[in-house]
Amino acid sequence: MKPHSALSLLTLSLCLGFSAPVLAQQTEADAPLTPQSPTGPVPPALAPVPNVRLYLASLSLVRYNPLGLETQNRLMLQKRLFDSESMLLRDTFIGGGLSLKANPAGVKVGPLVEFQPVAMFNLRAGYEYSSYFGTLGFLQSYPNSLADFSDDARDLTEDSAYSTSGHHFFVEPTLQGKVRNFVLRTKFGIEYWNVALREGGNGTFYDALLDTLVPGKGWVFTNDTDLLMLASRQWTVGLRFSAVMPRYGQAEGVTVGNNSHMRIGPMAAYSLNTSEGTLFNKPTLLLITGWYLKHPSRVEAMPYVLGAFAFSSDLLGGD
Repeated sequence: MKPHSALSLLTLSLCLGFSAPVLAQQTEADAPLTPQSPTGPVPPALAPVPNVRLYLASLSLVRYNPLGLETQNRLMLQKRLFDSESMLLRDTFIGGGLSLKANPAGVKVGPLVEFQPVAMFNLRAGYEYSSYFGTLGFLQSYPNSLADFSDDARDLTEDSAYSTSGHHFFVEPTLQGKVRNFVLRTKFGIEYWNVALREGGNGTFYDALLDTLVPGKGWVFTNDTDLLMLASRQWTVGLRFSAVMPRYGQAEGVTVGNNSHMRIGPMAAYSLNTSEGTLFNKPTLLLITGWYLKHPSRVEAMPYVLGAFAFSSDLLGGD
């Protein structure tokens, strides 16, 4: 990507979601435009990519419909794969680290690995130990996937929430490409959950981040697809499509619920500055809105709204 026309991949990845999410971290520093030569503009020089990089990435978000408040943080050590100035191979790396997500109702912590062999493909995999405090109506579980998990229904049964824990495994492949000032990115999530529920392995529970009934032992598939325009060095605007598709074990003759949902809507990100390689890289404000195309209880005029603040800190390998 040309440094004068793009936000860092951190900002673009924030636009991919949070179950996610969305967050490739190797970046190209923004450089000022150079004066035009007699034969045309001279491309700005690319900042050197560190061979080894240690960084902290932080995202704090607030959400409405459904309500949510969470901070997501990752400490990652990253190794550059190829010493190449090719746009295809320059931004390639392998890395690993630790992820921590916390909110008033629970915490998730675990290891994370990330691999980007070419600029157009990123693969992330990880494990999270998930602990639920039993506060604010979380965690609530049900004997099957047919239960009413709407906001009103969960408010009525808030006192039935209990503390428990479980395991969450995920793999997230991402495809991404850029043509001029337009970026297309799609991230797929393949998740396996194993949570200790009162109802046992055939039960389900409501997960606020996924906003659906998750099988106590089973799979959830997700997708976030973004079409973005890099309007300036600081502004990114675009459109996001999101989908969540839980899969429940189906015994013969037993009906299961269809609790998948989809939404689409505009989004915008603004970087307060475009610094790179520092302890406070590209502090960014993010706004995502969306209207539900399909949902068991949210197909209405009221939109989904998410606001977030993100930044990263280079601890090794920066300027």
